[in-house]
Order: sequence, then C-alpha cells, then structure tokens
Amino acid sequence: MNRLEHLDSGSIVIDGESITEPKADIRHIREEVGMVFQSFNLFPHLSVADNITLAPIAVLKKPKDEALALARKLLAKVGLSEKESAWPEQLSGGQQQRVAIARALAMNPKVMLFDEPTSALDPEMIKEVLDVMTDLAQEGMTMLVVSHEMGFARAAADRIIFMDAGQIVEAAPPETFFTNPREERTRRFLEHIL
Repeated sequence: MNRLEHLDSGSIVIDGESITEPKADIRHIREEVGMVFQSFNLFPHLSVADNITLAPIAVLKKPKDEALALARKLLAKVGLSEKESAWPEQLSGGQQQRVAIARALAMNPKVMLFDEPTSALDPEMIKEVLDVMTDLAQEGMTMLVVSHEMGFARAAADRIIFMDAGQIVEAAPPETFFTNPREERTRRFLEHIL
C-alpha cells in the first residue's frame, strides 16, 4: 500500500484516489500513508524528538518549533513525554515502537500501516504498543495491521482478513470471523490459536 513493493495485479484506492495507477504521485501517497515497521527503523544518530520532527520539517516544510510542539504532543499521546531527548538505543523495544508510531503520526496520515508491530517485542512490551494502537482505532484512525495478535484484532478491528500462502481465505467482521467462520482453513487456524 505504500508502493514499497511492485504490484503484480489488482488496485488500491485510498480516499477515492487510486494509488496503483502508473501516474500516481508516489511522494504524495507516502505523505498520506504512515508506516510502522516491525523493526522500528528509528534513525540511531537522531534523538527521539529529531526522529519525529525530521519528516514534518523536511517534507511538509513545517517550522522547527511547530514540528517540535507536535512531537511533544505525540510523545504524550504514546506515553513517552520524558523520552524526548533520549537516543533510540536508550529505549526498550516497546518504547522504540511507540516512538515509531509517533513518527508516523507526525505526518498526519489518512491511513496507518502496521507490519507485525509487536513481533520484535518481549511479551511484557506488547501490551503498551497494542494499547496505543487501540486508542488510535477508538479515535477513528484508519489502520491496516498485519498481526498474529488475535485478541487485539478481535477488540480493535472492523474487518479481519485471513490470508494463507498469499491468498485471501476469508474476510469478515471480527465477531463473525471468530464465532462463525465460513472457510475450513479459517476454522483450523482458530482451533490452533484459541
């Protein structure tokens, strides 16, 4: 969805705009689609605040003081106000992932993409990241989340898409998906994880 990979077929439309057309403005797309990677991808040579303010200053041309005020607001939102001057190496994995979420939010995206945002975390750190994501969902942020965290998916999703071998097996609202799946493959999956 962020056009980091070449699409072989199909189309993707965000807010009425096709992002898969050859003439699509990739730079504009990436300004409106935030991405949180599984391995944080914070810049190690920049402080937390500088990681968050870099894109708003460089891409959106925000004044530094405005970008810093936004970074502080977002750090409060993800529960890390006291870490503004810290370096990524000084943070736990959960804290780094919450900074990565704040960094993506700093671009005021229409859609947030999360690629297994908790897979690189210790079990104790998973909850703090999922809590931030749940808050975003409750605030109305459109998110596409690739996750094996079924409890989170059930609580936060409007729609669950179950995939196997690169194919969509089933798409349903959470309650239907978990209590009355249509496909045998989905039922086998749920039997193993629930």
